[in-house]
Amino acid sequence: MKCLKCNYIFSEEIKICPKCGSDMGMVLEKLGYFPPSASKPFLTADDFKERSILETFETEKEAKEKKEEIEFTYEE
Repeated sequence: MKCLKCNYIFSEEIKICPKCGSDMGMVLEKLGYFPPSASKPFLTADDFKERSILETFETEKEAKEKKEEIEFTYEE
């Protein structure tokens, strides 16, 4: 969302401009937009940790082992 008073761009989840304090609630109500609050973060600090080559290889190996093959039988 862009503040009408100071042109600061911020999340629609916030109803008050963090820069100038302008109330944006009325604008959201006019637009009929009420975004849901995030239940959990999309990204966490763990998503940005560097992994060693060995950890990456082990993770990929586990993923391959978890795959199951499906047999199809043809009845005539």
